Amino acid sequence: MLCSVIVPLYNKEQYVQAALASVLAQTHQELEIVVVDDGSRDGGAALVEAMHDPRIRLIRQANGGVSRARNAGVAVARGELICFLDADDWYGPAYLETVCAMARQHPDGAFYATAYRRVSGVDDAAWDMPSDSVVIDNFFAHRHRHGPFFFTGSVAVPRRVLQDMQPCFPEGENFGEDQDLWFRLAENARLVYCPARLVAYRVDVAGSLTAVHNLQSLPPFFLRLEQRATSLPASDAARRPALRIVSDARVSVARFALQEGRRGAALAELWRAARCAISARWAVTVLVCSLGNASMLKRWELWRELRKCN
Repeated sequence: MLCSVIVPLYNKEQYVQAALASVLAQTHQELEIVVVDDGSRDGGAALVEAMHDPRIRLIRQANGGVSRARNAGVAVARGELICFLDADDWYGPAYLETVCAMARQHPDGAFYATAYRRVSGVDDAAWDMPSDSVVIDNFFAHRHRHGPFFFTGSVAVPRRVLQDMQPCFPEGENFGEDQDLWFRLAENARLVYCPARLVAYRVDVAGSLTAVHNLQSLPPFFLRLEQRATSLPASDAARRPALRIVSDARVSVARFALQEGRRGAALAELWRAARCAISARWAVTVLVCSLGNASMLKRWELWRELRKCN
């Protein structure tokens, strides 16, 4: 099974060769790598060319953002299975072999993912051994219970599915563009998931979108999910958990507003969240908002972030 690994590249000269080397070192060797240089201003593209491996194709385009770069890669990919890897992340040696095995076992109506590990600084941890996969029939219920349990670098999707969805990633958006695709995929396909951590996600890169994004307003991909979920019949098993995901996101926006002293905006967002779902987190935020204690909320949110990192 030929795998196409799409690598968007923008000013990641320090990391890109290691990322590509991790793909070339896979136990599954039927692969191609499509690097899309998105108008980089450093020497990353030259380093890719210098690797002189026929399995690597380099495409250059004017800077248009990561979504446009990934869509360009999907458009020219030749593999039966398309995978993604950012230029500062890397695969464990068994990743492609694992997702190919899942694709052979569940060939129709599915996409595939593994768990991952967050890495900051030097990483010398041993990779997990691949384990049995599970079929997640209700993606949104699982996502609501566990939060994000995979990321872009640990997902594989049949090429025929992505080509029918082009443009796969919403261009012009710089946060959550990948979540938008996973949500849309999950509405029409089952996720086959391996809980082994087979991909590394680097969290210490300056300028990371995840690091710099704030929640001044609800990101567009949540708004689109809310619209689609609201249109589902009440009997649909995905409707309620999808709306709970949106409600939780709106509560996060409300908490951000409260920490900035925008109590009215926080209350308005909490009212919108209640139209989707009411949770214990929503109730606690309403209480804190009523008391007007932004400093207490800041300390609580800082404690939660530190706990996630440890």
